[in-house]
Amino acid sequence: MKRLIVTLFICASANAQPPPLPESTRSDIEYRSVAEALKALRAKPNVGISVQNDWTIVDESANYALWSFAPKGHAAYPAVVKRKVVDENGMVSIKTDVICEARKAACDALVREFMQMNQNVRP
Repeated sequence: MKRLIVTLFICASANAQPPPLPESTRSDIEYRSVAEALKALRAKPNVGISVQNDWTIVDESANYALWSFAPKGHAAYPAVVKRKVVDENGMVSIKTDVICEARKAACDALVREFMQMNQNVRP
């Protein structure tokens, strides 16, 4: 199981491969695996579960969290991305945690994709 710290890197060249993202054993995801997370979230009351573009999305609005589970066939499968709105020192931001059980390169690409989505929602 891989847990990744979400960090953005700027490459010197558009053709250069980005460096691997650092991994971390710290995470706000309280589950040990993608399967355990999905099972536990399905059992929780007051969560919304939907499928969007083959991704299983769990809306845990009471905790300001949105969980995105990669579909079978995705390069990073099995993987879950938890995005949570947090207020840190008066600044609202999106905290992203990932459990990705696929190859490192696929996991890194998944993290970068979600970081770009997070950047796109900023004013």
